This record gives sequence, C-alpha cells and structure tokens, in this order.
Amino acid sequence: MFIQTMFTQRVTKRARSACDISFKSQPHNLPKAPLIAPLTFLLASLFTLTPIAVSAADKIDVIPVTVEAIQETAFADVVNEVGKINAIDSAILNFNASEKISAIHFSNGDKVTKGQVIAEQDNTKAKADLDKAKSTLALAKTKLERIEDLLIKEPFALSKQDVDELRENVNLADADFRQKQATMNDYLIKAPFDGQLTSFSQSIGSQIGAGTALVTLYSLNPVEVRYAISQKDLGKAQKGQKVNVTVEAYGNKVFNGLVNYVAPAVDESSGRVEVHAALDNPEFKLAPGMFANIKQFYSNDIKHLLVPQNSIIANNDERFVWLVRGDSAVKQVVKLAQNTNDGYAVVTEGLAEGDLVVKTGMQNLKADSKIKVIQDKSAADKATVSSANSGAAVALSAEPSTEGAE
Repeated sequence: MFIQTMFTQRVTKRARSACDISFKSQPHNLPKAPLIAPLTFLLASLFTLTPIAVSAADKIDVIPVTVEAIQETAFADVVNEVGKINAIDSAILNFNASEKISAIHFSNGDKVTKGQVIAEQDNTKAKADLDKAKSTLALAKTKLERIEDLLIKEPFALSKQDVDELRENVNLADADFRQKQATMNDYLIKAPFDGQLTSFSQSIGSQIGAGTALVTLYSLNPVEVRYAISQKDLGKAQKGQKVNVTVEAYGNKVFNGLVNYVAPAVDESSGRVEVHAALDNPEFKLAPGMFANIKQFYSNDIKHLLVPQNSIIANNDERFVWLVRGDSAVKQVVKLAQNTNDGYAVVTEGLAEGDLVVKTGMQNLKADSKIKVIQDKSAADKATVSSANSGAAVALSAEPSTEGAE
C-alpha cells in the first residue's frame, strides 16, 4: 500500500507540472480544452500500472512451504546381533553293549516321546543270564523259607550262623538278578526326552560296539538362540528381556523369546559377552544350526522428540531447521542423536514438542522471507497411520543422523 501511494503522488505531481507548463506557454486567447488529454492519459496509467507493481512484489516475497509439528515418541533401546539356533536338549544315543542290531522302531527324522524304545540289540545271551539269575533267586528264597518253617517247630534245629548264611544267599541272588535285569537295558535305546531323531548311522543286522553313536535326538520345543553382544552393553542385558528373531527360511516372520542367560564375564578372545534366549517352537520351524537375526530389547518407553530428516539442513558441522513464526520462518540450530530409519531423526536440543518446522520449500528461505503454509497430503496420510499405531515403541539405530549434509 505504501508503494502504491508513493507512486500515485509522483505521477500526480508530474501531471500537474505538465499542465502548468502547457497553460503558461499558450496564449490566453486560445481554448484550453485540449490540455485535458495529457492529464487523462497520466491518470489512466497510474491506475493501470500500480496493481502490476504491487503483485510482482508479493510474488517475490511470499514462499509456499509445507510444515510438520514436532512430536514426542516412545522408543525401545534395541541391539541387533547375529546368532545361531541351538537345541536346548540334545543327546547322542548309543547302546551300552556290543551286539548286532535286532530292531529299529523309527525312521530317519521321526519324532519320539520320552521313554519310547528306539532300537534294540540281540539280547539272547543276556536274557539267558537273567533267567538263570531269576531261578537262583527263587531257589535261595525257597531254602530260606523251609528253614524258617523248620525253626518254628524246632528252634535249635539249625545254628544261627547257618540261618544267616541262607539269608545272605538270598540277598546275593536278589542283587545278581537285579543286575542282570538292569543289563537288559544295555541292549535297548530309549528316548530320554521328547524330540526329533536325526538319521541312523547303522541298520538292522549291523554289529555295533558299546558307546558307538547310532542316532542323535534333538529337543526342538523350545529351542535356544545363542549370540554375543558388545561389552559396553553388559550392564544393559538382563535375564527375562524380550528378543525378536528372524531366519532366512521364513522371511519376515518373527519368533519371540526371552533371554535366559547372560555371561557373567567378557570372553577374552572375542571381547564380547555371550547371551542365550529361549524361543517357543511348537511347529518345529526353527532347526538347530540355523543362522538368526536377533533384536534384543534392553528397555522400552524412552521418550524422544522427532524431527523430519527432510527438514534438517547441514552447514559444515552445524545442523539447523526453519521454524514457523506467524507468516515468517526463523532459523533454529538443533542437536541430533540417532535416526529412526523411517525418515525421522531424534533431536536432543533446539526444539520443543508442538513446534512447526518447514518440511519442503526451505531451499528458497532467507532470514526476512515471508511464507505461506500449504497442505502436505502425504504428511496428512502418514499422520493418520501414525495415530492408528500410537503406543508402539520405535527402535533406534546406532547411527547418528546426517540427513541434509549434502
């Protein structure tokens, strides 16, 4: 408005001067009507050119921008590691006797339950020894019973020493029988727990020595993932903390577990700390030996302010954003921490919750620039999704944000 007024005053003054000159230069007896034409032309020019000049000034000064409000978000302190799936219980199964295999009751890879007989050896000789021991025990018991019946009728028919020897013979025969009975188990392999078998190393009819491995049994529910963390995180890791595990075989499917072991000391060779976590595996999808990607959650609900990475501008080591103040933009230096890997960075200094930062259009901003906020459809859509997912903790990466450094 000020520009328009000044322009009007200057044009009017020049018009009046032109009219005065024209009147003075003309004879007094000439008609004065033709002198009105220059004045009319100048006034028309005034009202025609003035809006064009003002509109051009407005286009130069007002810059359209999109903005986003600074929000506080809950984070989880997470470490990412690589480990390997292991069976919590596993056993190499073998016979305790040297004989030929007489029966194998399962096939390679079968699942078994605790106590089931997996394989048998030829136990003919052992069974004969057991039968003999059983007969010897029965005979010793019969002799003792007869003597005891006799002593009831004739207390002094046999000396006390002879009676004690008979009783000892029964005890010895009973011990021998129980030993032969236990020996029968040396010719059997029974499942010590529920699990899944590997492949058998021998077949029926093979001569197999005592202690030679026949098959391995793995307990697959639950299983355990083993990995190592940095020693700087030793104070953070605790039993009972949650872990999320993924394996290549099942893509993004997440298996949940809990930490059940944190080594009390740092490994001298690797300089890291061993950690184990138990994982439920009811469908036996996780197999021992699989490589796994692990996320261990040290803590949750850590509050941080987030700033869009697109809003951050780098000037050497300095990072700053443009804040909205009325119809102007104000430069604000900030300090950043980690990034969230989804387009945002954690800001530790310089901003407060609710501050509006310029998200797009900042490349044309200067200290005295005027701005006009326009709607950012993509940001509005993302805000709707974010509101629907509110309450979910965000995992931070360990890398500081350098967005806008170029």
